[in-house]
Amino acid sequence: MVQMQNKPRPPEDDERLGFARRILILASITISISTSVVCLMLVFALGERSAVVLPIMLGSLSYLAIPFMLHLGMRLRLARDLFFVVTIAVVLVIGLTPQEGIVFGFVTYLPIFICIAGMLYQKKGIIILTLISLAVIALVAVGDMTRLPIQRMIEGPGSIVTISVRHSIAVIFSAVLVIVAMGLFETMLERLRTARDQARRAAESKAAFLANVSHEVRTPLNAILGMAEILRSSDLNEDQRRKVETISESGATLLEMLNDILDISRLEADRMPISPARQDSSDLFAGVERLWGPIAEDKNLRFLIDYDANMPEAIEIDAQRFRQCMNNLLSNAIKFTPEGFIRVAARWDDRVGSPTRLVVDVQDSGIGMSVDAASRIFDPFGQADDSIMGAFGGSGLGLTITRQLSRMMNGDLTFKSIAGEGTIFTLSIGVKALETEATRISRAPHPANGLRVLVVDDIPTNLMIAATYMRVLGAQVDEATSGTQAVELMRNQVFDLVLLDLHMPDMNGLWVLEKVHSFRRKPPPIVMITAGATEAEMDRARSLGARDVLIKPLTPRVMESLLRSYAA
Repeated sequence: MVQMQNKPRPPEDDERLGFARRILILASITISISTSVVCLMLVFALGERSAVVLPIMLGSLSYLAIPFMLHLGMRLRLARDLFFVVTIAVVLVIGLTPQEGIVFGFVTYLPIFICIAGMLYQKKGIIILTLISLAVIALVAVGDMTRLPIQRMIEGPGSIVTISVRHSIAVIFSAVLVIVAMGLFETMLERLRTARDQARRAAESKAAFLANVSHEVRTPLNAILGMAEILRSSDLNEDQRRKVETISESGATLLEMLNDILDISRLEADRMPISPARQDSSDLFAGVERLWGPIAEDKNLRFLIDYDANMPEAIEIDAQRFRQCMNNLLSNAIKFTPEGFIRVAARWDDRVGSPTRLVVDVQDSGIGMSVDAASRIFDPFGQADDSIMGAFGGSGLGLTITRQLSRMMNGDLTFKSIAGEGTIFTLSIGVKALETEATRISRAPHPANGLRVLVVDDIPTNLMIAATYMRVLGAQVDEATSGTQAVELMRNQVFDLVLLDLHMPDMNGLWVLEKVHSFRRKPPPIVMITAGATEAEMDRARSLGARDVLIKPLTPRVMESLLRSYAA
């Protein structure tokens, strides 16, 4: 027997049901409380007989049963119908009492109930409720005619007919108004749905376009930077080395701009993941000094790091995003400082009553900013001064990205600047202190000694660069140029690690990941490499068993870090 599965409701249906539930509860409580208060005022303030007021008060209190039954699990549709059954019954019973009738009964409230029904029923339900309301008015009017003359106000049938017609017109007008409003609302809702769908398609097209651009740019850029790095490690004379370094610096600048554009797009789409993990704080800042110290010294700038002695040795932080923030700040500091110093001061903020934070000041003695220029410093694609773009270059996105990343990590980015004297940027990030490990593993000079690595890429240049990096780090490397060849090698041989290109013609990396699950033995750890992939593709790769996804261009530092983690 095939078991039918209920299709999940769209999110907008859940929102509509929640809205209807709130309206029903609010209307029931409001009617009950307001009417009860009026009844008590009639008895105690105006001296009305309790026998006259009691039926009205009991009728209003009956509405409290609706929220109670919804709380017990009654279906919304049944509770809605019960609400209007109680309403019609209360209006009819009170209207038929000699003391109330067509004038003093609840008949005048029927248009209000029609409006409430407009938020709970479709058009058919509104029409049915309108016809029932007209029938109630007619019954109450007939009841009043049988009791003529009514001493309180009405003496003849003409007055009853006039009042009944007025009530009927009010009910019909309310129904027409509600139906028209429902039509306008549905039209507006349809337009909003269309706009939402168009926005989603535009966002998906933008993501696909950026992924394609990233792939098309990163693929040759990986070759340029990789070959330049390999050349730098060979025997070169001074002139050759200077030319290779120019190639590397130009490629790195292009890569930085590409990364900024892609990062701001991911931040706008709320697709920038934050992944805190254990990190040694001393290693974190030692890496900053190793990277930026020589760059500052090449520009004859003093590079200083002050480290808080109270800083925990082990902290939980997204080290990749922290380094990205620091790289943006130090790149700007060095760029805009012709002479003097760059100072990094790290401190631990664990004040009572506030979350623990890592606070880093990046200070320079550079050109600084005026008050007017400082007001535009965080604008995307903007610079503090229009002349800066021509004099110093850059995309104008680094500080925008850094501030957004810091806020995603429960921190912020602020600054103080004086034109001609320098700038201090203060980066704060919410972190947790962790217990210090008993021992630390010393790092071997060749982390991949003894590891057998398979590198898979359909582009020969990229394949050669990745394989060369691995061999320099001490790995035994096998190469494959297609998904089919990679599957055969992994089926028949044992590897400690596989670097697998995601985008390949015919059988791509995702196909390979699916195939290795059919092996009798456990597949090796597989790390995907790509020049451009959408978030959906990367999530799909991880769901199929990929340990990680690396974005090209690959660098020796990234490869060394990868191999150390798998060698351990």
